[in-house]
Order: sequence, then structure tokens, then C-alpha cells
Amino acid sequence: MAEPIDPSGLSRMLSETMSALGQVTGAQPAPEPPEGLGSAADGLVAATVAAPGRLTALTFDPRVMRMASDTLADEVMAAVNEALADLREKASAVPGQVDLGALGDKLRQIQQDTGRQLTAFTDSLVEAQERLARQGGK
Repeated sequence: MAEPIDPSGLSRMLSETMSALGQVTGAQPAPEPPEGLGSAADGLVAATVAAPGRLTALTFDPRVMRMASDTLADEVMAAVNEALADLREKASAVPGQVDLGALGDKLRQIQQDTGRQLTAFTDSLVEAQERLARQGGK
């Protein structure tokens, strides 16, 4: 078979894009996932949440033990809801954030698929040209 031809330079452009993406992803440390913080009862109850809405910490000042259980439950709920609202705000504060790792994976897949398709296309053209040449020689 003949050597695959890439007249559009698509493989080269995809390789350059992959290289640039590798430089960007290698240069940037992974961002810390946002945490939401909330408090209630004048700071006596504090809650910390992480995506996708998991409670990671709940702290009480010892003075909350003097509260009635239903009041304490209300304060805990208020602190957790405040922490969740804070997390939503922080998560939406970075509009257009791109997962460069996923983008890189997708570009690698496109590069591989494109290479296979271009090779198959080139092979088909070469075979057609050889058939025409054989038919012309008969």
C-alpha cells in the first residue's frame, strides 16, 4: 500500500493542538474543588460542604448543648443550607471553566479517528488509481 497522504495537514494541526494542550495542562496545577461554608446561631454552629452537596464537616460550640433539640436542629439546618448556597455560588463563579483533561482525551480520540479515516480514504484512492491504470493498460 502507498504511504498515507494528508493534504489538509489535519494530522499535523491536531498534533500541534495536543502538544499545546499538554503544555497548558502540565503548567497548571489542578484547582482545589470549591467548598461551601455556612454558620448559624451566631457562629456556634458551622458547616462545610463539598460537591456534589456532601457535608464534610459540622462543628458545634459546646454552648449549643444548652439549646432545645428542635432549636439546635433548626440551627444545623440553617448552617448546612448556608454552606450549600455558598458552594453553589463558588461553583458558578467560574463560568466557562473547561475540564482540560477531558478535552485532551477527546482531542486524542479525534486525532486517532481522523488518522484512521484519512488512511482508509487514501488507500481507497490509491486502489482506485491502480484499477484505472490496469484497465487502461488492457
